[in-house]
Amino acid sequence: MREKPWLRWYPYIGWPEDIDEPKETPPEVLRRVAKEHPDKDAIIFYGNVLTYSEFYENVCRLANAFKDLGMGKGDRVSFFMPNCPQFNIGYFACLMNGMIAVHTNVMYTPRELEYQLNHAGAKAIVTLDTMYERVEAVKDKTGIEHVIVTSLKDFLPKSCQRFIEFRDEGEVKEKEGFHLFTDLLKASAKEPEILATLEDVASLTYTGGTTGLPKGAVYTHRNIMIDAEIFTIMLDVKKEKDVFSGLMPMFHGNGIWNSNMNIFYNACSVVLFPYFDPGDLLRAIQTYGITQIHCVPTHLVAIVNHPLVKTFDLSTVRVISVGSAPVPIELLHKVKELMPDCTVIEQWGLTEAAIIGTSNPVHGIIKVGSAGLPVPSVEIKIVDSTSGEDLPVGEENVGEIVLRSKKIIKEYWNDPERTKESIRDGWLYTGDIGYMDEDGYVFIVDRKKDMIIAGGYNIYPAEVEQVLYMHPKVKECAVIGVPDPYRGENVKAFIVLKEGETASEEEIIEFTKKHLAKYKVPRIVEFRDELPKSPVGKILRRILKEEELKKAEKS
Repeated sequence: MREKPWLRWYPYIGWPEDIDEPKETPPEVLRRVAKEHPDKDAIIFYGNVLTYSEFYENVCRLANAFKDLGMGKGDRVSFFMPNCPQFNIGYFACLMNGMIAVHTNVMYTPRELEYQLNHAGAKAIVTLDTMYERVEAVKDKTGIEHVIVTSLKDFLPKSCQRFIEFRDEGEVKEKEGFHLFTDLLKASAKEPEILATLEDVASLTYTGGTTGLPKGAVYTHRNIMIDAEIFTIMLDVKKEKDVFSGLMPMFHGNGIWNSNMNIFYNACSVVLFPYFDPGDLLRAIQTYGITQIHCVPTHLVAIVNHPLVKTFDLSTVRVISVGSAPVPIELLHKVKELMPDCTVIEQWGLTEAAIIGTSNPVHGIIKVGSAGLPVPSVEIKIVDSTSGEDLPVGEENVGEIVLRSKKIIKEYWNDPERTKESIRDGWLYTGDIGYMDEDGYVFIVDRKKDMIIAGGYNIYPAEVEQVLYMHPKVKECAVIGVPDPYRGENVKAFIVLKEGETASEEEIIEFTKKHLAKYKVPRIVEFRDELPKSPVGKILRRILKEEELKKAEKS
């Protein structure tokens, strides 16, 4: 039997070894919670509050409107918008009808949007007025029959609406197949029959497409419910009491739970942010008493560097959970200085694992720099990246992280070949490189595809970045390999300095020499005003690498 050293900690940190099979679908949960807590705040959006009864009524109205438009079970609806109440409402309306929500990245160009809509076979799209032109440009090249347009102003307090510019509603109404979201909410509020089962597909969440075209990860209602329970346990959620920050975008897998399902599963409240602004978050923490923040490291960088951060009362924040990328140790220290009573936990996961794979415990030993323990229902092993053979625990045994769980995705949508590549004999091959220590804690070294090979040595960018973050002048950084005719690749560092600071390439290189083996030291340093980031705030090394490859081709 495979060794599972992480399990010995579970009795002490309050985690069960496995998760009970869910008995309700997400829309059934919302129906029950809305009836049990009708007057409780569900969604807070720039001061406008939707109670659970108001939220649920809007879900019922939109579900009925979808039916009136001729849509039914199995039909796909794209949500092409940032976080706003319309996304939560639309998501649950889809699931109530047994329809499938397609999560669409707000950064997509018309070309990318056209590909995803066709790949998913979307029949309708819900979008913001400010993004309408991109939809209009591709509609006739897709199978989209209905375009549903909304505005952030639709759910803002009246005092804020005059500050929002929006497309003329008459222009939308005049076009065939185009509808206003607010008009659809005039449909009957009668409770529709919930048509979904736990095994039905709930949503398609597309991966970032860093290697080839984006893949549509298939989430079932069962996936969503299992992870909602896991998140509840890991984050030590206080049912009916916690107030969550809705920072993680719902078009990303992370946001399905952390700006949506986790909250309503526990009758909690969420403060939604369509776009991240550190000042907005700090004000919201103080105003609404936010207790749970789920974010990425770049969010924390922006918070600790905000010039007025020490003037805000942040004492309500109880748990900060961080995913998507390792957190530099220096950054953790700065967060703890600002919020000494808050527990900061690092987590790791991926879209194909229904997001969460490991987490440090809220109550228990937190190993700084680790991604924590495999969470309930998840089994992890480390395999040799070349041979595929299992590796024993220990820091010296670095390999690919492979995961098995009843909650991994069913498949990639309409892509059996790539499904077979990623899921083999029930194991999900993650592409992440790391190791497991003797206590069962997992340490992420880097992405397999980001590894730099210089002079025959394997170099992981995250290790170099950790050192760069130790430099007092460095605000953000990214490390990649760039072509070199002799060494194969050289290590190049991109640096964003803190405001008012100056530094030279030589200063940065000399600093890293004190903390890294010679072959890991950056040979090239480039200073920038900003680094490319994904919509969730993750620094995109691949964009930097693409830029460098183009330079190499021209030279």
